[in-house]
Amino acid sequence: MRTEVWSGTIPADPGVHREKRARLARISQPPLYPHSTADLKPSRKPDPVVSLKRNLSNVICAASLLAGWQGLWQAVAAESVSQPAGSHAVQLLAAEVRGKGWVCFSARTDAGDWDLFLCRPDGSQRRSITSTPAYNEFAPQFSRDGRKLLYRRLPKSESIDGNRYGAQGELVIANTDGSDSKTLGPSGEFPWATWSPDGKQIACLSVKGISVVDLATQQVVRTLARKGFFQQITWSPDGRWLVGVANSFGASWSIARMDLASGEATAVNRVDCCTPDWFPDSLNVVFSWRPPGQTENRGQGWTQLWRADAEGKTPRLVYGEDGRHVYGGQISPDGRYVLFTGNVEENGDPGHAGAPMALMRLEDAPAIGGESRALRTLHPEAKNSPVLTLPAGWEPCWTFSEILGDASSPTTQSSGPEVSALAAELHHQGWLAFSAKTGAGDWDLFLMRPDGSDRKAITTTPEFNEAGVRFSPDGRRLLYYRMPKAEAVDNNTYGTFDLVIAKSDGTEPELYGKEFPWASWGPDSTQIACLTAKGIQLVDVTTRKVVGQFPRKGLVQQLVWSPDGKRFVGVANGLGQFWNIGILDLVAGELRGVSETERYNCTPDWCPDSRQVVYARGIIPNVPGRAELWTASADGGARRRIYAEDGHHIYGACASPDGRHVMFTRSIEDLGKVTEIEMAVIRWPEASNLGDTRAVVRLDLGPGWEPHWTAKEVLR
Repeated sequence: MRTEVWSGTIPADPGVHREKRARLARISQPPLYPHSTADLKPSRKPDPVVSLKRNLSNVICAASLLAGWQGLWQAVAAESVSQPAGSHAVQLLAAEVRGKGWVCFSARTDAGDWDLFLCRPDGSQRRSITSTPAYNEFAPQFSRDGRKLLYRRLPKSESIDGNRYGAQGELVIANTDGSDSKTLGPSGEFPWATWSPDGKQIACLSVKGISVVDLATQQVVRTLARKGFFQQITWSPDGRWLVGVANSFGASWSIARMDLASGEATAVNRVDCCTPDWFPDSLNVVFSWRPPGQTENRGQGWTQLWRADAEGKTPRLVYGEDGRHVYGGQISPDGRYVLFTGNVEENGDPGHAGAPMALMRLEDAPAIGGESRALRTLHPEAKNSPVLTLPAGWEPCWTFSEILGDASSPTTQSSGPEVSALAAELHHQGWLAFSAKTGAGDWDLFLMRPDGSDRKAITTTPEFNEAGVRFSPDGRRLLYYRMPKAEAVDNNTYGTFDLVIAKSDGTEPELYGKEFPWASWGPDSTQIACLTAKGIQLVDVTTRKVVGQFPRKGLVQQLVWSPDGKRFVGVANGLGQFWNIGILDLVAGELRGVSETERYNCTPDWCPDSRQVVYARGIIPNVPGRAELWTASADGGARRRIYAEDGHHIYGACASPDGRHVMFTRSIEDLGKVTEIEMAVIRWPEASNLGDTRAVVRLDLGPGWEPHWTAKEVLR
């Protein structure tokens, strides 16, 4: 899923980091990582055995209330010297990595547990691969060949511990899509497991030492002394080394390398380091380090992402930002990119869902985000580099293997140069508005460019869901519906809650109430049409008075007024056995069915010429199939399929203001209740029929529902 574009422009929230930050304890306690929010700098060397056994109270959790950051994004963007969010450089980075395999990570679900998720490296096509409300799954690792995945599973009632997670719960091995999962041994067995290069063995780390385990027999085939290693070991791609966190080199929390042939260990970097990972060449290591001597953060400093050769020479900054702790570095399989995560808060917070992950090119390092004056003084060579934000999550891993195919119809191309060209074509074509679920679990409204860049929230209301947004034809205002967070966002009921009308940037919202169901803008932007029990009522927006009324003729939901003002389209009863798409001619007063009547149909919208409609051609009950994107002429003729794919229902079509593109949503589940859903756009009138040999170029836009499009410039 793509969320915000992380251009390195998010400094610490002054309200959080100057006024509310808890005083850091100066005790013998190691820093928590990644996504822990209680990084405590040790003042003396902790005992490694005690460190392994200590049951810390700090919990891995969300440090980033995404909805609460939206004001920060806008407030500090002008001050940042990094690449601006949505810049051409960031767009190119997203397009460049979109087709490069898959990222797996753990993230908190709406049920409060942690599941495993996959997404493309640009954040798109996010989907859950575990669904176990009674358990937490976390710390995934792809095997080097991309065929298997290991992770740990813990009862939901037990908190994930930032220092012990590799030894908590059961070790699970599954296919990379999450299928065929098998538990290896009881809870606590095979701690800190890491794959061998051939995927046939794992190395494990316990207080007794390092053990190499054959997976076929689950027998230990070799042991080594741990030489101070106590966490986060990773086997090198060439099979010769381990890297991990150790306490044996004259300082606490060092990164060290062990020679598996001799068992000898040497330091890579000392003091306050964690979360190491190998480069593909097995000669270099990426790790998190809080360099001593920092004056920021009340003298405690901020953790940064660094690299060094495995002999401990030439340490170099990769990414840092005063106001964020950077953890969990993971090098791409080709060695060109790095994934990482960032924490803003420092007080462990189990009630939220993890910080955003991010991605950048290694050739763009060193990079510094935000104002970060002190850090820039130390690193004047730092570049203004593009950094791409990914979904909120923890401990990401990356494979170039194709796990779920293209997650689309065989006739669809969703990555590569042609997709990049489509993105560039769309970037300046106005703005999209849509609703999407936030890290707090509510649905807010967002704006973004039609290429998926410059995504930003325009509502931040944790106690409410906002949905069904539509721009006025003049692009100056938008309407939407607001409901309590406890009410599910539902495709069939969202238009029955409180109507709100605001400026197109979300400012100056006015609550109209529940007396205006299924509202749609009139062509001159001064009136709305509402689908009430009494009929279709035309309402003056300024006075809120009814100025006209028409019989409903069976229209029941999802009303849309045509751009020329002559017709309504909506979902109707009475045209057939199921829901159908009907067009009501305001002059003749007749309702004409334009969709097939032997199946469910929904989510209609007008094309700009008022001569065609787009809609979701739905399913026939008890018959296999998926909803597809169709178009029909206003007289009910010339019906044809525009887009379809195996594995997804297609809903929420919206033609671009110039009629050259069409946007829609892709849902694994049939709607009603809206769960995980993503947006996409293709050129019009390219058609994708299942079985076609032509490839349709599809640009995935990330998570969102019921998008709407204006050509006007909403945010300057």
